[in-house]
Amino acid sequence: MPEIEIRTIQPENFEKLSTFEHGYYTEYVWQMALETDQETSKVEFRRVRLPRRVFVAYPRERQKIITDINLTEAFLVAFYGEQPVGYVKMQAEADTKSAKISDLVISAAQRRQGIGSGLILAIFDLASHRQFHTLFLEMQSKNDPAIQMAQKLGFNFCGYRDHYFPNGELGIFFSRFVR
Repeated sequence: MPEIEIRTIQPENFEKLSTFEHGYYTEYVWQMALETDQETSKVEFRRVRLPRRVFVAYPRERQKIITDINLTEAFLVAFYGEQPVGYVKMQAEADTKSAKISDLVISAAQRRQGIGSGLILAIFDLASHRQFHTLFLEMQSKNDPAIQMAQKLGFNFCGYRDHYFPNGELGIFFSRFVR
């Protein structure tokens, strides 16, 4: 992992962060299968290899992510040298003492080098200091790189919601206890 420094977002970071490619490439998806009979329903997810690598657009508008800053508990930026290379956004649910990572974006040239993991660990530490008990991650079922990272960091699949994202895509959720 490159030597990164993690700082709180500043207004001068907005423009550079909004230029990052927010979409990603994947060769796998999590496919949902629903089995029902007269008495029960069972949902199962399985990792399925796609016939070819595909580009997946990010489910939210880039500019809205940054303009919604007032609704966030924390917005951290990773810097390599003086250049921002990634960011993470955490929202809090004070009544349940839980927090959710809603956006994690790494500059395309810097992906798969541990920067995303570093940002999540920084948020995990922040959530612990602010006495949250659970940290959730939300992502598209197509976001295999993020799913693999979540599992590597000890997060467990905990649910899904159909038509969750503004573009109508399925959202899947992972969680990890903070304390």
